Amino acid sequence: MKFADAISSQFGKLIRARGGLAAVEFAFIAPIMIFLFFAIIEGSSAYSANRKVMQTANMLADLVAQETSVTQSDLDDLFVGMERIIASRGGDVEFAVTSVYLDKATNEVKVHWSRASGGRTSYAANSVFPGGIDTSLLDDTSYLVVAESGYDYASTLSQKIIGAVRMEKLATRWPRLTSKVQFCVSAGNCS
Repeated sequence: MKFADAISSQFGKLIRARGGLAAVEFAFIAPIMIFLFFAIIEGSSAYSANRKVMQTANMLADLVAQETSVTQSDLDDLFVGMERIIASRGGDVEFAVTSVYLDKATNEVKVHWSRASGGRTSYAANSVFPGGIDTSLLDDTSYLVVAESGYDYASTLSQKIIGAVRMEKLATRWPRLTSKVQFCVSAGNCS
């Protein structure tokens, strides 16, 4: 009985002891708080990167749509500017600008011209545009400028856990000054 009483007495003291309660509570809560801290930082950083991808696609489409014609040099300058907006933290950035039209015979959106950067492949002229443009945006006389922006987002922490996250956005604009924006290889040689 003495042994059982001793264990019962010690167990009772353990239950009544409150001296280390704060340390135990901290040990339970600290990992959750640390996780939430880093999750908020990662989430806000990813949200910021996603907004930049969206903004660059919109800016690229808008700037090209304001022209009557563009050259490869013009587009290269735009690509560099857009890359500087997104890639302040590194990562692979790709852009594409495409002029599309509606082929009335097949009711498909086709490529008028296309140029890309960052290792992305341009679409072939007169090929079907794979971007899923709504055909109701086009008629047989109108063209659209389509800008695509892609970024492999990877922060220091997320890269170790899940790797890079691909962010892609597509923006469309109607040409403002003419029915279609021409791509010029040289002066007078436009398509």
